[in-house]
Amino acid sequence: MSMEQYFSGIKSSPNQVFVGITGGIGSGKSTVAALIREAGYTVLSADDIARDLTNGHPEVRAAISAAFGEMYLPDGTLDRMKMAALVFGTSDEHAQNLVQVNSIVHPFVWQEVARQVKERFDAGDKFVFNESALIFETGADKFYDLVLVVDTPEDVRIMRLAEGRGISQEEARRRIQAQISADEKKARAGYVLHNHGSRSDIEEETKRFLTALEYGTINERVLPGA
Repeated sequence: MSMEQYFSGIKSSPNQVFVGITGGIGSGKSTVAALIREAGYTVLSADDIARDLTNGHPEVRAAISAAFGEMYLPDGTLDRMKMAALVFGTSDEHAQNLVQVNSIVHPFVWQEVARQVKERFDAGDKFVFNESALIFETGADKFYDLVLVVDTPEDVRIMRLAEGRGISQEEARRRIQAQISADEKKARAGYVLHNHGSRSDIEEETKRFLTALEYGTINERVLPGA
């Protein structure tokens, strides 16, 4: 099945709203997703779903091993540091490896995301959110009513990645450069949430976004019922 088929029947009411949460690596999108979840909304994570699939789905495991050799640790989980060395970088080989990994994993991920979103809409949720690092990169943005982009200065993102993941600043920079630029993400966003300050600032920004979403004042061209 295609992505179009996965997402074609996810809503049980025309007023329901499917919202994507994305941003460059290290931008704080997971923090925003957690705040939205704490506010009582359903927030899925495509990245968590992908992690579960790469670790536990036999077809995904077999395809990764066939493409790249032994990529799994003794405990059965994907060796993410080894995979990162293959896909994060600026060479043509890095780019080709990333495309190949995505082509293996993403069909399974989006099928499962669509299934879970439909489940929540069928249960009566008005808003369902999905956090994903690669909404624009995969072309999935067209399946959302709204895409929220979390924006953070690159130097802050580099510092967060280096400290939080125990990698060098140069490695952090390579991982950032492997994704679509922050400027392009912002240009394609339905709403840009600025994560430039303190924890209290991002909490306030998130509350402001949710209020605007509830009142239908965001991106009125696409929001159902606006």
